[in-house]
Parts: sequence; C-alpha cells; structure tokens
Amino acid sequence: MFYELTTKKPIDEVISNIQELAPAKGFSILHHYDFFTILEGKGFPIERNVWTFEICRASMASKILTHFPIFSTMMPCRISVYEEDHKTHIATMDMMPMLELLKDNDGLFQEARALYLQLTELMETLAL
Repeated sequence: MFYELTTKKPIDEVISNIQELAPAKGFSILHHYDFFTILEGKGFPIERNVWTFEICRASMASKILTHFPIFSTMMPCRISVYEEDHKTHIATMDMMPMLELLKDNDGLFQEARALYLQLTELMETLAL
C-alpha cells in the first residue's frame, strides 16, 4: 500500500533537498504541509516532525484526468517525510495497483508507470 524508505539524514536536510531535487527531476511542488506546526497552532500538538509535499507533473496530470477523472481523488502525488525511531522516513502511496486501471490504454499506462518510477527514484536520491 505504501512505498517507504528510511535514511539517517536529518529531516531538515531531506526537506531542503526535496525542494531542490523535485523541480530538477521535472516535478512541480504545488504545496507543502508542516503538520507539526499546523496541528500545534490548532491546539493539537504532535511529538514528531511530519511534512507532506504535493508534487505534480502537469503534462501527465492532464492526460490522466482527460481519460480517467476519478484519478483526481489521488492527485497530486504526495511525498511524506517524517521522523520515527531516530530515522527519517520518506513515503508515498504504492501507485502500481491503481495504475492497473489504465492498462486498456497502454500508452498512458506506460507513461504513468514511468512517472511513478521517477517519483520513487527521486525518493531514493533523497534517502542517499
């Protein structure tokens, strides 16, 4: 259900790197959420840093939404970065089971699959 990596890098370094590397890999960062700060401000503090980045490649989003608007429920792609057990975790949803729905459109399936692999490669680079 999830694709997750761990690294000994401090979370601040991973957060800084994602903001630099995502655009270099062809992804736009649409928004990010610092849940530690957001929830603390609402009176519900949490004990660890948790960040989520919404990233997108507009050309792919346009193609998928043209043919499969239900995919909007999973968009944009998200990468979460959080601390647990003295490690930094980098996670996203495992999109491959959902991408199976595109198999009737082989070109779109192959392109979406390639995009997911690029997303996981970005995460692997962040973890190094």
